[in-house]
Amino acid sequence: MTMTYKSPEIGQEISCVMKGIQKELLLNNDKLKLILKQVLKKNKFTILKSIYKAFSSQGFTALILLAESHLAIHTYPEYNSIYFNLYSCRGPKDAEATFNLVKKQLNPKEVLFYKENQIPIVS
Repeated sequence: MTMTYKSPEIGQEISCVMKGIQKELLLNNDKLKLILKQVLKKNKFTILKSIYKAFSSQGFTALILLAESHLAIHTYPEYNSIYFNLYSCRGPKDAEATFNLVKKQLNPKEVLFYKENQIPIVS
């Protein structure tokens, strides 16, 4: 008998800017990729596809398509900052553990513009 998956009625999105990150880390695109993949794997997200773009001057963008939605970052090494966005459709508060692990790995001095939304899928 095949079970049909039904998504929870609420998803979670976290967006923020993390400031005061070591510039050496922000310039190490391979390390950033590894951090994102390890954290997503630890929290049992399913990575479907990853797109990465390193800019010729500086800066890096990552978009990771997940079966459960997406994770996106953009670095600003000139400001020692990173923009972070994660949406999970696995239910309320699901994105928090992943955000906290990324934050721990990046070790920012502060988090600005932190916005967390519980997003109802149905009304």
